Amino acid sequence: MSFIGQMSAKLDVKNRVFFPAGFRRVLQEVNEKRLVVRKDIFENCLVVYPENQWRIEVENVRSRLSRFDATQQKVYRKLVSEAQEISLDSSGRILLSRNMLDKVGIDQDVIFVGMEQTVEIWAATLNAEEKCEPFMTDKEFADSIKKLMSE
Repeated sequence: MSFIGQMSAKLDVKNRVFFPAGFRRVLQEVNEKRLVVRKDIFENCLVVYPENQWRIEVENVRSRLSRFDATQQKVYRKLVSEAQEISLDSSGRILLSRNMLDKVGIDQDVIFVGMEQTVEIWAATLNAEEKCEPFMTDKEFADSIKKLMSE
């Protein structure tokens, strides 16, 4: 499964948005109909997981946590309790809750970003208080990958 690319879209008045056709094809290839969405842990965006990928991620986290450590239980609780199951409707749209959209400052225009195993959903325009640009410039990317690959 490989989600790649970047596409723009608009939410309708009911907070539905067309999931990009290329991403829908990826889901069809692996016969996946159910999705999970949650706010990203580090960035101000939503992350959409195919259900089987979500299960892998949750199991990976759970396997590293002790059920007998209160802080670790809170970490797990936060991870899973803030996730929501969603699915594609017959038209290829997903419905995002207003609560979830508000967490990341999405009003109407969004950008879908394929991240291999997941899909990120970003507000098309960043809020003025956003401290950092989520995407690198071409120069920053070239410098960073050059450094990374030469280490």
